[in-house]
Amino acid sequence: MEGGNKNIKVAVIGAGALGLVTLKNLLEEGFDATGFERKSYVGGLWKFTRDDTTSVLPSTIGNISKQRACYTDFPFPDETPSLCASSYIDDYLQSYADHFQLRPRIRFSTAIHAIKHDDDNNKWLIDMSPVGSEASTSTETLAFDKLIIATGSNDKPSMPKIEGVDKFAGHVLHSQAFKDPKDFAGKSVIVVGIGSTAGDTAVSLVGHARKVYLAHRSGAYILPRLKDGRSLDHSLTYNRMAIQKLLQNVAPGMASKMFATFAQKLQDTAFPAIRQHPEWRLFPAPPIHQTFPTITDELVPALESGDIISVPGVRRIIGPNSVELDPTEKDKEPETLDDIDVIVFCTGYINDLGMSLLEPRANPARNTNPEWLALPGSRGKPLARLYRNIFSLDYPDSLAFMGAAAFPTPAFQLYDIASMAVAQIWGVEPHNTSSLPSLAEMNRDVDEKHAWIINFARTGPVYPQLTRQFEWLSWADAAAGTNVETNLGWGLQGWKFYLGNRRLYKLLTGGVYSPHLYRIFDSDKRKKWPGAREAIEHMNQKLEEEHNSKGKNKQT
Repeated sequence: MEGGNKNIKVAVIGAGALGLVTLKNLLEEGFDATGFERKSYVGGLWKFTRDDTTSVLPSTIGNISKQRACYTDFPFPDETPSLCASSYIDDYLQSYADHFQLRPRIRFSTAIHAIKHDDDNNKWLIDMSPVGSEASTSTETLAFDKLIIATGSNDKPSMPKIEGVDKFAGHVLHSQAFKDPKDFAGKSVIVVGIGSTAGDTAVSLVGHARKVYLAHRSGAYILPRLKDGRSLDHSLTYNRMAIQKLLQNVAPGMASKMFATFAQKLQDTAFPAIRQHPEWRLFPAPPIHQTFPTITDELVPALESGDIISVPGVRRIIGPNSVELDPTEKDKEPETLDDIDVIVFCTGYINDLGMSLLEPRANPARNTNPEWLALPGSRGKPLARLYRNIFSLDYPDSLAFMGAAAFPTPAFQLYDIASMAVAQIWGVEPHNTSSLPSLAEMNRDVDEKHAWIINFARTGPVYPQLTRQFEWLSWADAAAGTNVETNLGWGLQGWKFYLGNRRLYKLLTGGVYSPHLYRIFDSDKRKKWPGAREAIEHMNQKLEEEHNSKGKNKQT
């Protein structure tokens, strides 16, 4: 299956969850691919470390079940809990690297200093050196035909500018530097933000900090990890996705309203206290179709018990331990807190995506739309010009990014499919059955997508990575050659598959929406995984047995 791909040298920057699957899919298609990682290990942020880098906490629990969070051809072990701690996910990524023999293809402890394009030779020149060495004396430059930057979006912290912060006598830090709640024992801590990281950080401080405040300017949808004893995402099936897609295409306004209604009902059922305590200001929440919900089981009970106190956003610092909060009503004096020892900003990341490593003329965010930046909903983050949130418009045949696309789906699955698509588009005969449209068409597509996301930024915060879920999945399905929509759709091939494989069709469309679905069908493009059907059947059988067992226990 290698064809001419073995003569194409590809550099993959980053060996976290995105870089690993990208490297694996390129090697699978015969590319001469090499990974580069600043750390001494694979897995990126999923390995806890006290080093000055983004990582999970030991207490972090995955927001997505293992059945849906896995890669397309590598399930989690049976003994892994469905909703598992971060250490299990780290173990999974280590096993993935070993299973596909990726470590020998990765240069660890390697710092990338600069990347530029050699136009004369059509190569990417990467300046690098061993971590900890003097770059001026130990830098080497390697040339590659193609480049994929997979450092992700959680690298460079976004710190808001707060008036008077120089007056503060306590400790100010970003959540990236928050490593152990015990470090703040006996302190009064204000956590700034209302996303999942803010919720997890505040909850982790309970029992350690003297006081825990949660400061936020907007509301949020607070959703549980479990519903009726099962992981919330187990209710998602391919059939339900197909119905959502149809509604999105035919009546997008109605689809968004139905999705918001569903989320609201789920929140009200799981956490009725949110409605009973308007002083928490968790509603109204920003539109759920343009932001992600906060996933936590512990935050609302902690608010009810008073272990966490909800307060307005931080307006400014007015003394060594004094914080002035946003006024809750017009012409009303703002509240102040005079006992703050620590401020933890859970305010996300700049969304650099490794673009700053590139020379300016190759940086796809260099000409960020000024209309976007002027809107509060942009939060000052760059909006890169990337086709399908992957391909550079300056060098579409040789420069791509992993981490610049986002919609409500597991990241491991999304970037498995995305990197399969890149491998097919960049491959040469006999695999060059996928291609990019003309540059003019790609620019029109990006312009239209940017207008769409700018419109969202007028009404509230929005992630610059946000893209249309179903449109993107249809494109990726065709580009990667997964044949999912062909075999499970309503066309001739879909009917043939249904009539010839009714039991399997029902399982694939009505069972848990498994990532293995994208490796089950034969294709003249990407590699099929022979174990996909067995893995899907095993997963659904195990879940059914667990559900029946819980039902019997309830009855007794």
